[in-house]
Amino acid sequence: MDSKKAFVNKTLTTVFIALLIDILAFTIILPLFPRLLQYYDTKDGNNKESFYFFFLSYVRKFKTLIGGSGSQLDVVLFGGAIGSLFSFLQFVSSPYIGSLSDKYGRRNILLLSMIGNGVSMLLWLFGKSFEIFVLSRVIGGLTEGNVQMSVAIISDITTTETRSRGLALVGIAFSLGFTLGPPLGAYFTNFDLLHYFPSLSWLPINNYSSPALFALVLIIIETIYLYFALPETNNFDNFAKKSINTTATDSKPEIRRSARLAGKSAEIAEDFTIRKKTPSQSDAIASQTRVRNLSLIHFLFLLFFSGMEFTLTFLTHDRFDFSHSRQGMLLGYMGLLSALVQGGYVRRMAGKKVSERTMVIQGILSCSIGLTICALSSTVPVLFAGATFLSFTSGTVVSCLTAMTSLAGDTRISKEDGGSMIPGKEHFDSSAKAKPGEGNNRGLALGQFRSFGQLGRSMGPIIACSTYWILGPTVAYTASAFLLTCVLLLFGILSNEKKADKAKSI
Repeated sequence: MDSKKAFVNKTLTTVFIALLIDILAFTIILPLFPRLLQYYDTKDGNNKESFYFFFLSYVRKFKTLIGGSGSQLDVVLFGGAIGSLFSFLQFVSSPYIGSLSDKYGRRNILLLSMIGNGVSMLLWLFGKSFEIFVLSRVIGGLTEGNVQMSVAIISDITTTETRSRGLALVGIAFSLGFTLGPPLGAYFTNFDLLHYFPSLSWLPINNYSSPALFALVLIIIETIYLYFALPETNNFDNFAKKSINTTATDSKPEIRRSARLAGKSAEIAEDFTIRKKTPSQSDAIASQTRVRNLSLIHFLFLLFFSGMEFTLTFLTHDRFDFSHSRQGMLLGYMGLLSALVQGGYVRRMAGKKVSERTMVIQGILSCSIGLTICALSSTVPVLFAGATFLSFTSGTVVSCLTAMTSLAGDTRISKEDGGSMIPGKEHFDSSAKAKPGEGNNRGLALGQFRSFGQLGRSMGPIIACSTYWILGPTVAYTASAFLLTCVLLLFGILSNEKKADKAKSI
């Protein structure tokens, strides 16, 4: 058991470090969108034959549709459109990435994903033209799988009791990455590669290629680290059994005999458990239903939450005339507080003293309160009070929904039982003794869950911007608070399994 615990701890550490590096590389670009778009506008803004002008014309049509005005809004909507494109591509690719990881292993698919990330960063580095820059975002959106694979790996090696504690590491990495990454991106814009290396002028690099180079270096470091440090976890359930066999081979005669007896007893108990607990068709359908319900809640939550999150900088600028530094201070405060919630509350309490379901309820309720406070805020302290509630939401809801989905996906479904997450793709396998790469649906379930969330994240900013500019911030934030309260009520109904448990016992 000591070797198993050491394996789990080492793998969790590897996943956390790699994910933090990945998120740092991903968030470096966030504060650069306005400058990058200004660069491309100066270069191609008056060229009616350019792809940039074609893209911008549709952004301006949308701006006119929502009643917006000003060139600054062009930049905001343009950046939002590119961000939404990335999330939409994640919506498309996530289920397939998860399905492939079930078949070929988490480690192999993650390393392939890292190659895609590297290509994306390389194209950004040489993105002197807007077309190449957009292509880099497309490749990045289709191949990004680090977050999804990290969740699957942690789910593979944790138990029901420790699942939320392990998955909280993903939230902590996100909070730290989103706090540190944007300032790093802004810092590296001070270094013009062509100024320091004039001999590179023949390459298609732009004034903001330095952050891209730094992000590429981070991706290379992360890939090398994962290659040497990350084990395969897709069939981690066999680890304890192999440990027993190893002990039986390498120890003294009396220890080997005890280990063999222990292994035999474990096999008998396992066979009995399989015969007794192999999920029936109704269990399989119930598992699929839980995953789909949680995916729906994930979609609805991020649809409203991500939209208001996107417009928060509008609110601080319009009402309080925040400078970039003060906006950075607010976002940094929210990021650090979210990390503290993940580490101090979710990791310590989830699944022990407080259920994941309760934490989700607390988080969505906190979001409704926070948005209402922001809608009515007229002073900076009141704004920060609303941001505090939103930080609690960031630290709880998605992490705990992910844990619930992972646990729901642990039920395996056979082909005979029918049903699959993607029509025509792999079915769940009811065999608890599945061979390596077979019969594990966890990656597929988590892929579907993430896919729905990314769809909400791609649509949220567009809807929120439209509502904000047409109806104003007070109505936009109040309406989102009300709609999230409806999501909370829906979650309460869909996640209440008492009726289902009662029906099973009859």
